[in-house]
Amino acid sequence: MSISRRGLFGLAGGLAAASVAGCGFAPTSSGGAASNSLTFRWWGGEARNKAYQAALKIFTEKTGIKVDAQYSGYDGYFNKLNTEFAGGNPPDIFQMDTALVSTYAAKGVLTDLSSYIPGTIHLDTLYPAVRSAGAVGGKPYGVPSGSGIAPMLYDKTVFEQAKIPVPADTWTWDDFAKLAGELSKAMGQGKYGSLDASKDDSGALQPWLRQRGKDLYNAEGKLAFTKDDLAEWFTFWDGLRRSGAICPPEMLSNTDSATGNHPLIAGQIAMTTGWGLAQMAPLTQHQLDIVIVPRGSNGKTGQAISGGVLLSVPVKSKNAEGAAKLIDFFISDVDAIKAMALSRGIPPSSKALETLTPSLSAADKRDVTYAQYAAEEVAKDALPPAPTAPPGYNDAKTALDAAAKQIAFGKMSIPDAVAQYFRDAEAALNGAK
Repeated sequence: MSISRRGLFGLAGGLAAASVAGCGFAPTSSGGAASNSLTFRWWGGEARNKAYQAALKIFTEKTGIKVDAQYSGYDGYFNKLNTEFAGGNPPDIFQMDTALVSTYAAKGVLTDLSSYIPGTIHLDTLYPAVRSAGAVGGKPYGVPSGSGIAPMLYDKTVFEQAKIPVPADTWTWDDFAKLAGELSKAMGQGKYGSLDASKDDSGALQPWLRQRGKDLYNAEGKLAFTKDDLAEWFTFWDGLRRSGAICPPEMLSNTDSATGNHPLIAGQIAMTTGWGLAQMAPLTQHQLDIVIVPRGSNGKTGQAISGGVLLSVPVKSKNAEGAAKLIDFFISDVDAIKAMALSRGIPPSSKALETLTPSLSAADKRDVTYAQYAAEEVAKDALPPAPTAPPGYNDAKTALDAAAKQIAFGKMSIPDAVAQYFRDAEAALNGAK
């Protein structure tokens, strides 16, 4: 997913550096701070918003707890949240980015959920591999909602119209570059083979690095790759950009949410990282499909299994007990599992998988079978698990976005952009200690 949607992170000082204008936070019901009410915040596309609202209606019917539901796209989400943390008035429960949980936990603003496990939150319902996705220092600061691996999403209809074979799971980055170029020529003026993913850290850069035996970060929270690595990465995408194989930077402004404005749904590109079928397939009449992100020349996928998004509770939640009940509702209640389906990731438990499988759409079943296949390939990679994103990650990610865009817009050379990234990212990671 895009990095520009995140502003510079700083709970202790000048928060929300990026603009939150136009975020469109939408209240869907009223509620206060009493024990029979909760304020719940999340980000997501149309499908996730509808799923949450349906589930929350069921939660209120079953528990009597009213939920003031607030939602938006990712752009500005954490900026608004940071402002509320600084003002001492955060929501009672909110959707947390797995990659940011350590940053927020380090600031001391998240509730250690240990006291609610297993009495209220039945964490043991989840697969063992994902239970610790929200843990920092061995303490649970968030409960995962799903599991998954970032795929490459593509428009199968466009491939068929262009009479170009769809990518195979054995493809490499060289294959990707060739396909993107062929698609751009076949699709015509103003249309491009792929999204520019030079700024996509977890969905593109991380597997590319892991294929080479490196990673974004190490266990000590430092950068685990070199300037030469990043220069090679930027050079790869710059060549595709100059040849017209990938979209111009102006198109990246609509890539942060699963909406009809996304370049893939708008018919402007044929391939993109950052999204699965469950979010995007309902938005188009075209047939979409997914494939593993291009492999390295050694055949490794470089993928890292994630825990989906998390649900976290602020220390200053006015109804932490109710928030814990809502978390457990999402992971344990059959009706909630049905309502949410795959809107927050691949089923994270056998209970969820067994509940959902009979009613899954073709697109959802494809997401599930892809995740199972990718997990098997990850096991074959025999690579170490990816370290938890360290405190300061958000600013480091924003630095990658800035450097990639400086190159894309022709405002900075690759060496200068690489130097800027390392300067800003290392300062962010060191400053968060």
